Amino acid sequence: MRTQILEVLFQRMRTNTDVFFLNADMGINLVERFGESYPHRYANVGIAEQNLISISAGLCNLGFRPFAYTISNFLIHRCFEQIRNDIALHDYPVTLLGTSTGFDNAPLGPTHHIVDDWGSLKSIPGIDIYCPSSVTYAEQLIDQILKEGRPAYVRIPKGEYAEPTSTLNYVIIEGESKGVVLVSYGSLVQTCLEARRQDPSISVLVVNRLHPLESKELAEILAPYKRVMVVEDHFPITGLYGSVCEIFVQHGLRGRLESAAPTGYCFDVGTSSDYFLNKFGLDATGLLRRLRE
Repeated sequence: MRTQILEVLFQRMRTNTDVFFLNADMGINLVERFGESYPHRYANVGIAEQNLISISAGLCNLGFRPFAYTISNFLIHRCFEQIRNDIALHDYPVTLLGTSTGFDNAPLGPTHHIVDDWGSLKSIPGIDIYCPSSVTYAEQLIDQILKEGRPAYVRIPKGEYAEPTSTLNYVIIEGESKGVVLVSYGSLVQTCLEARRQDPSISVLVVNRLHPLESKELAEILAPYKRVMVVEDHFPITGLYGSVCEIFVQHGLRGRLESAAPTGYCFDVGTSSDYFLNKFGLDATGLLRRLRE
């Protein structure tokens, strides 16, 4: 989905002369064309992520719409102060493009496991947070962000997923009953869909915009279900589970709400994200086992 987002951004730079693209020495063989085609609206700041944010904020003063791109954990954790003080306090329309989510960088260890990024960021008022679950949604996201004109963070999972074919922020794929609904985002939507293929009674609610949530709309979707399980590659309390808890309280929902998510930092050496999904019961087999329990 990273490829689709960068492709649309590149095309929009042709017609939107206020779009400025920056990166922190990331995206070899993907970002070079930005500098070649638009040398006056491109900057590689090097391995200096805090500068990436502050320069982006400064460009807003010149009338630009900056898009800042690097690995998600460096983009959020290392730059939290700059995001708060330089972007959010001034309501600058900077878009943070973070590549990799959850355990996408599995072999690199807990410093590169991105399981606590957007939950930290949602504590700052005024920032829209997205995590596309399919190529279809990813392809329209740049236009949506340009239209909104607000600070935004896009958490980009690795992979190119065809389903669900929707451009909506929320997509409900109904099962054969109103017993169980799995609520998820990003690449874990695929494991939820696989669980549904094995058990057609399961419904899947796809959340492409993580913050702010349309609580009334989501409450109406969730209200009929007896059991709601939030599946995510992020710590649950600050993640989507915590946000859905708020919806349950605000709207008096009475279903059973539970979380399937990482339980803490993990120092295991896993060669791929599948290792960690299996460890935390986030693959289709693990989800079905939780539901049976």
